[in-house]
Amino acid sequence: MTNSLPHPAPLDPVLASIGQRWRDAQIPDIYEGCLEPHGGPVSRERARNVRGFFYPKPDLPKGLIEKRTIDGRAYGVKYNIPVQIIWPHDTPSLKKPLNTLVYFHGGGFVVGDLESHEAHAVRLANESECIVVNVDYRLAPEHRFPAAYDDCLAVTRWAYQNIDQLGRQPKRFAIGGDSAGGNLAAAVAIACRDLGIQLAAQLLLYPATDLLRLKGMPEKAYLGEENLELLGLDPRASPKYAKTHVGLAPTILGVGPHDFLYADNMAYASILRDAQVPLTLREFPTLNHGFFSYTSISADSLAAARLMCADLKSHFDLADKA
Repeated sequence: MTNSLPHPAPLDPVLASIGQRWRDAQIPDIYEGCLEPHGGPVSRERARNVRGFFYPKPDLPKGLIEKRTIDGRAYGVKYNIPVQIIWPHDTPSLKKPLNTLVYFHGGGFVVGDLESHEAHAVRLANESECIVVNVDYRLAPEHRFPAAYDDCLAVTRWAYQNIDQLGRQPKRFAIGGDSAGGNLAAAVAIACRDLGIQLAAQLLLYPATDLLRLKGMPEKAYLGEENLELLGLDPRASPKYAKTHVGLAPTILGVGPHDFLYADNMAYASILRDAQVPLTLREFPTLNHGFFSYTSISADSLAAARLMCADLKSHFDLADKA
């Protein structure tokens, strides 16, 4: 399923105003200085302030939210990985079978955490009728590639092996993420195919799929400036460069033409089509990067987020028929 946007509409005025207010306030880019000593924590604090000031989280009904730590040693990771396990708000019983989604937050591999993307996970849980495992993977520059990837794959493997503690429906199992988290989801989906982990879907919200093309501050923080050219070709960092994309999970990809990753996303969509991967491509004409974060201030962003949740719910429902 595709949409065609030969003549994009103007950017949603509400979102355009964020950029103008940001410039007027002379707030540095979130990632400015992140490579300096203590630069990671500075960027994270700046990101928290920007989110609170420009686009506060939506007030959503919440179900049970359980904090847990996954022992990564069984999956080749020498770290404990914090997660949130989030149930839909209207779940009458924790024993009711549900869909399961493992979710990786965005933030350029440098910022973001469970708190910053809790509302993303809550919305997905409520509207896609799934238990969401929200992953607090290690961040750069303190923890470079492949730390984030390793953490996300470890939690995915744990969730799949422990599906009886989650949604209890192995066929209704998916992964997803936004921006850098979309990158991680696309990379982990390749590993899932190779490991024989069957996914109902990979939900990719404006993912970065080619870090070699970007070469910005987040990519330098994640891959290391000295390794950028080499590691940018590693499919664990840039899913675009996988040897083959044949056999990947059905993909839901959402992006707006005002997104700096729009060309990247269109290129990856083309690769998936050529590999005959089932693809639901959603192009949102008035939106830019990060629209899933703007649902409390932008009606267009809210409509887009709800459509992506509905798409995921449909893929879960189809999984039983596969």
